[in-house]
Amino acid sequence: MDERQARLIQQKLMNVDSYIEELGPYLESSLREYLEKPGQRRIVERLAQVIIESAIDTNSLLIVASGGVPASTARESFATVHAMGVIDDHLLTRFRQTYVGLRNRIVHDYDVLDNRMVYFTARRLMEDARTYVVSVYHYLSEIKDQEG
Repeated sequence: MDERQARLIQQKLMNVDSYIEELGPYLESSLREYLEKPGQRRIVERLAQVIIESAIDTNSLLIVASGGVPASTARESFATVHAMGVIDDHLLTRFRQTYVGLRNRIVHDYDVLDNRMVYFTARRLMEDARTYVVSVYHYLSEIKDQEG
């Protein structure tokens, strides 16, 4: 992996970290308060979407940096980075089965979102996205050690 590719991946990870920090305060309120505030719901939806899309973008950068061909779907990108040893089984399952689906519903079925589901899923996403970031940094460190 060349230095430019590593810097791009690191920038994506820093962005994910900042989105997680931005999202946190909007999920500190109770479910009832969340449901009563449409503006807050839209902020949570957008930040969750951006976190998930940033992880997908990071996957593509990792795959290309390792000499692979970008995945044709978001779910496939998580399977590929799992096969590369970047993420564990838990993250693979959560991102493929839960978070990519959430992103798709936010983008394509906005008018029929289950706000309760978004609230609880976004809360789990924060923890899993933090773990994703740590996993990618760990992978980058291992690659650097092998190359250096």
